[in-house]
Amino acid sequence: MPEPDISDAELLQAFTEGHAAAFDKLVGRYRQPLYTWLLGMTANRADAEDLYQEVWFRVIRHAARFNDVSFRAWLWKIARNLLIDFRRKRKPDISLDAVADTEDEPLIDRLAASGTEPARQVELDDMTRRVMRAVATLPEVQREVFLMRVQGDLPFNEIAATLRIPLNTALGRMHDAMGKLKKLLAEET
Repeated sequence: MPEPDISDAELLQAFTEGHAAAFDKLVGRYRQPLYTWLLGMTANRADAEDLYQEVWFRVIRHAARFNDVSFRAWLWKIARNLLIDFRRKRKPDISLDAVADTEDEPLIDRLAASGTEPARQVELDDMTRRVMRAVATLPEVQREVFLMRVQGDLPFNEIAATLRIPLNTALGRMHDAMGKLKKLLAEET
């Protein structure tokens, strides 16, 4: 049984050696941020779930060939490539109403503290829906960086490597996304 502080690369290696529990631990580490990122990029639960499953299928299939420095960056590379393929096959149908469906996703957990009063919880839920609607209106290149950073918790150097862009471009896209979100949310109030 792998130790709790074992690295992602060590877990993947253990999986390739036949330890299924190591793979379960990897999935547990990335379940929430990966699914939430996919949901934010597709704005559709069914598509996000299909892509999520396909990402892990690809990880299983290519685990023995892993040689990147960061498993997390490799995972997001796989997810991003699948998303690109998915969009090529199907024209995106992003709807602002669809993102309201994400109220039970991790962003709620970040905004809402447990045990809040019902009135405060309603206010926080409304704010979360407003933020998710605003995120959905960002240009895709900005939304992608924003969600990789916020939902995926990827450092900017890994975002830049995954997207194959300079670090300053990733930082600039995040800066622009934050500026647009502030403006959009200020206009709503």
